[in-house]
Amino acid sequence: MENDVFKILSNRASIRAFKDEPVSDELVMTVLSAAASGPNMNNFQPVTFIEITDQAVKDEITERVGMRYIAGAPRFFVLAIDYNKLFVGATPEQAAVMAENLAWYNMTEGALISAGIALENAVLAANAAGLGAVTMAGAVRPLDFLQDTLQLPKFVKPVMGLSLGYPDQEPGVKPKLPVKGGFWMTDKYDQAALEGAVATYNDTMREYFAGRGIDEDWTEHNMKMVATTAKDNSLATQHLHDKGFATK
Repeated sequence: MENDVFKILSNRASIRAFKDEPVSDELVMTVLSAAASGPNMNNFQPVTFIEITDQAVKDEITERVGMRYIAGAPRFFVLAIDYNKLFVGATPEQAAVMAENLAWYNMTEGALISAGIALENAVLAANAAGLGAVTMAGAVRPLDFLQDTLQLPKFVKPVMGLSLGYPDQEPGVKPKLPVKGGFWMTDKYDQAALEGAVATYNDTMREYFAGRGIDEDWTEHNMKMVATTAKDNSLATQHLHDKGFATK
């Protein structure tokens, strides 16, 4: 079975270099309309794309997080989970009850899943339109700066960055874990199948990394990223709570 959707999905690659060529508002509207059309939690639509057009702000974020494809992108967005929408039209009494209900973890989880779906829709729509895209969790690390600059109300929290533009590179498709065992299991969680899939994938990724001058496999890469030094991300957790999310 083969059609354009499957081709776009299987050929997707993150683009981190863009041509100095504008992306029209009409094309952005097409991309974001596709992003907004996806399934979401209870039709709350708890996702907002905030475009940053001020080059000085994009430069500042780039300086703080070291991602040149923010400052160099024709269009850059901060994707936020957003329950502030639900407060429009609420009485003070309703707003107080709503804040209590939205503070439960499952509401945060639902918003994050909705944001992930919207982000993927945006990326695929952009690719279908000939644009390149890259998503970045690290783009929202300067929490206080974004809070102040974007004037975010309670129950609105940045979770990802998205850069769009016409590609100025062809990075190729990064291999993924084998679907069977690494992504698809049957009837129960299958640790043995997972370990087999990871072993196969390590061979694949060692070859992939070698082509980029890196001597490691997937497991070694992951250990370097998350198992070398214990990190303190308590400020990010506290910021989430301060915004009203997952406090209980």
